[in-house]
Amino acid sequence: MRKISNFDTWWRALRAVLSVFYVAFLVAQFFHPASPLAAASFHVFMATALVFAWTPLAWEGRARYAARIIDIAGVALSLMVVALYAGEIFRLERRFEMIDPVLPVDILLHVLGLALIFEAVRRSVGWSLLAVVLIFLAYAYLGPWFPGLMQFPGFSLPTQAELIGMKTDGIFGVTASAAINFVFYFVLFGSVFTITGGGQLFIDLAMRATARLKGGAAKMSLVGSALFGMVSGSAIANTTSTGVLTIPIMTRSGYSKEQAAATEAIASTGGQLMPPIMGVAAFVMADMLGIPYITIAAAALIPAAAFYFALYIIVDLRARKSGVGDVAPELLEIPPVIPRLHLLAAPVAMIATLIAGYSAPYAALVGTAIALVAPVLRRSTRYNLSQLFETVLDTARQMAWISAPLAAVGVVMVVATQSNLALKFVSLLSDMGTDNLYLSLLLAIFGCIIMGMGLPTVAAYIIGSLVFVPALMDLGVDRLAANLFVLYYCVLSMVTPPVALCSYAAAGIAKSDANRTGLVAFGYSLVIFLVPFGFIKDPAVLWQGSAFQIATGAAGMLLATFCWAVFLIGWLRGNLSLPERGGFALASLALVITPTLTAGWVISVTLTCLLLVWRFALRPRLVTA
Repeated sequence: MRKISNFDTWWRALRAVLSVFYVAFLVAQFFHPASPLAAASFHVFMATALVFAWTPLAWEGRARYAARIIDIAGVALSLMVVALYAGEIFRLERRFEMIDPVLPVDILLHVLGLALIFEAVRRSVGWSLLAVVLIFLAYAYLGPWFPGLMQFPGFSLPTQAELIGMKTDGIFGVTASAAINFVFYFVLFGSVFTITGGGQLFIDLAMRATARLKGGAAKMSLVGSALFGMVSGSAIANTTSTGVLTIPIMTRSGYSKEQAAATEAIASTGGQLMPPIMGVAAFVMADMLGIPYITIAAAALIPAAAFYFALYIIVDLRARKSGVGDVAPELLEIPPVIPRLHLLAAPVAMIATLIAGYSAPYAALVGTAIALVAPVLRRSTRYNLSQLFETVLDTARQMAWISAPLAAVGVVMVVATQSNLALKFVSLLSDMGTDNLYLSLLLAIFGCIIMGMGLPTVAAYIIGSLVFVPALMDLGVDRLAANLFVLYYCVLSMVTPPVALCSYAAAGIAKSDANRTGLVAFGYSLVIFLVPFGFIKDPAVLWQGSAFQIATGAAGMLLATFCWAVFLIGWLRGNLSLPERGGFALASLALVITPTLTAGWVISVTLTCLLLVWRFALRPRLVTA
């Protein structure tokens, strides 16, 4: 037992040293950046080493000694690859692509590097993403063997090494640069703000605001997750941070374990769409599109609000229909929030810095600095230095689990682009006769959801953007709108079985069945399915247009979402008849499809108003009469 204890102590020390060194390197990139290839190679394989360090094999019995050897080898080989890239970086940065020879050391780095990344992916997100990456890698070899449209010349091993790991593409491409230049700073801010008390403040504010409302237990989860999503784009962190408080309250308020876990899972999933700190996919999108991140965040604001508005309405209607979800007064033991409001200075300063036009990393660092200082201003919110060390470890762990899958997705991007897979899909849609925009949108939704059943959000988005966005743009859809459309449905990967990480995390807290929780959460998500059609039809919803256009577009989207929720629940001041339910469905679809302020849109608004007047004024009088 003593040997095991000594090993664990040594392993924790190694993990801490690697974490501190990794975080220090990434912080230094803001002040004294290394060359893109040097920074990316260090980042990717240090993150790989950290995955081995943070996620050791959990073999039992005698096998644990073999597991330790494998874990140590994983860390050591990852660090060796870091050193080899550092030694070769001068040559790699100056070589001519497809002209200079690929050396044996390049082949070694390619094969060994991919093997390490693939094992890190398996440990961090499981077999689903790894299987997809391996299929694409096999396609790179077997391209000549495929029939018809899917055939292409394929890549030899040296060509693969050159495309995937010898330049700022592939594993060192846009996904790595997004992690270094955007994601890290916001992960750091979210970790500091949460550990120093800001995350708990958001949850307490949500409880104060919603606990006494109808269905307050579930509304508390929605508001808390939305607020937490503003400072953490991680859906898993959102689920675990807010769920430990909200899920027990929901179960005590009458919800089943699956309903409580599903509500928290879908609410936390929406945090990936919530500005100013969205999920990793949004940072990758900004890098891929070459536009400022603040543009992405601004465009996502109204759709994110519609996401939570839709969930709020369906939770409210369910509570009024079923009579469950009210919070008992004895459950409302909320510490005073006024003495802690100064903690909000950090996110406010970060948002203000973004709006002022400064870069996203600079805004995140400003927010981080204030998040460190603000708690010290009052004795009740002060923290100790050990919490700062925990922040460093937490940041390194999150970045490692994010970065290994991102690097693997770089392989998919190389194969998809070099084989012209996206253009082939556009051609396939044309051959199928799908020049109809809405039919193509439905096919894209189906594809995103299918990918989401097995992939994390960022992986599903990147593949979706490569495959579906060109086809949508070919039909006249704005580039930003097409990317956000794909992202919106790929976000649902967090609650779509069989790989529903948010649903599994919430189910673990609620002690409910994980697959059933995922299905219930996916059922809840149906209420937000129409929202992306709104900004495809009306780009003003993405903050593109005059103030009047934006306001009317947003109002129409929210009204359509309300009608869709009423249709799904079948209740509004009482059970709806079949014609009434159909009327709300028709009104919702009409509002989403018809362009804003056209005659059709005005007729749709009028129909909706007549339905509401009927339900709230005319029908009650007829019933009482």
